[in-house]
Amino acid sequence: MEKDTNFFEEFSLLIGLILLGFVSIFLLSSPSSILASSITTIDTELSHASGDAMSVRTQMDFGNNEQVAAFPREIGDWRGNNYETSKLEENLGADVMLMRAYSHPKIRQPVFFHILQSNNLSSFHPPIVCYPALGYTIAEEGKESISVQNVSWVEEPLFAISESKKEELGGFNGTFSVKKLIVVKESNADGKVTERRVVLYFYVKGNPLSSDTVTIVRVSALAPVEGSYEGVLDICKDFMGDTFPYMFEFQQGGAIIAVRLAKSGIAGWSVIAVLFALPFLIILYPRVKKH
Repeated sequence: MEKDTNFFEEFSLLIGLILLGFVSIFLLSSPSSILASSITTIDTELSHASGDAMSVRTQMDFGNNEQVAAFPREIGDWRGNNYETSKLEENLGADVMLMRAYSHPKIRQPVFFHILQSNNLSSFHPPIVCYPALGYTIAEEGKESISVQNVSWVEEPLFAISESKKEELGGFNGTFSVKKLIVVKESNADGKVTERRVVLYFYVKGNPLSSDTVTIVRVSALAPVEGSYEGVLDICKDFMGDTFPYMFEFQQGGAIIAVRLAKSGIAGWSVIAVLFALPFLIILYPRVKKH
């Protein structure tokens, strides 16, 4: 016992400084960086980082067939039905694939929802390559901003605080960027457009140094072969925004734990004081004991 006591007294300064370092790191971190089980990036480009990249927390494992297959069939008034993909999976070299058609009682055309993951980047064909290979022509290419409404699942403060402060720290409506394609299929006889589709998609990207895995999330729908496609585009954007909270959470920055605790009032300041006092007590205890 005396030996243990002497060890503690001899190294109290080192122990206290190490603990002080851990406390500082903890208070200067955000809850999401500590609690998030899986943090990744979504982006509009596959081969390089674009200005649209956003850090997110995944709600599901895109490499797990069971979790992907369990993606909700009911999203608001939308009802989904799977269709056979085994042959397509083989052709695309996919490891995980979900293809589902969602219908809405007030909308004539279904919306097609697609998740695909491949562990071989070299065998993966992005939509700008895949659609032309299927006989489509890319008529238009661009980007769209998708709104995610009522983001009630965004990371919450650590302590119960007033509703106004909750809104200040956590509640907001977010947006993310997706790639847009308008593809058409033409008749071989006269070149007349026989089919037109609106396609929205983005990539889920892991650490490029540790993984060669690529995941794509895509929404598409048939559009009128002539005239405006804006109505179908709006439907696809709204549907993609509705699916987002089932797959991801925003990775927020700025609101570190120390700030959240301070804004929660006396209880938060008390926690900060105790956390900082503990390492100093360890450092000072042997010296106080000697006197």
